[in-house]
Amino acid sequence: MPSPTAVSRSRKTAKVLALAMAMALVLSSCFTPQQNEVANRINTSRTARNLRPMGQNLELTRKAQAWAEHLARTGRLEHSNLSSGISYRWRALGENVGVGSSIRSVHTSYMRSPGHRANILSNKFNYVGTGHATRGGRVYTVQVFMQY
Repeated sequence: MPSPTAVSRSRKTAKVLALAMAMALVLSSCFTPQQNEVANRINTSRTARNLRPMGQNLELTRKAQAWAEHLARTGRLEHSNLSSGISYRWRALGENVGVGSSIRSVHTSYMRSPGHRANILSNKFNYVGTGHATRGGRVYTVQVFMQY
């Protein structure tokens, strides 16, 4: 029979895990399926190379989404003012912007580009925000990376 202390620890651990799972569920519902797909492609590329997946960050995602919508409106590819709108005390930031026929095609292009690939596979970044917008059959994605 387990000691009362062990039982108490087990209950606390179960409560913490339940809370973490509930928070993850709430946060994942804050992202669109397209934003999740962009993030999943990043993390699939990372885990295939034995790198830790990045956590999705709501503030970074809002920034990335707003910039993806800007790119789709203007029909031009350009980088944002990267630190603008980020309230965290970050240590490093990075950004990928791309356009293609699908999320998959843009991700493939990122992985073929040394600079974009370096952002995706960098060990210094531990959070990502993703954006997705379409215009005239073209898909724009934005990835904002942060080391916190």
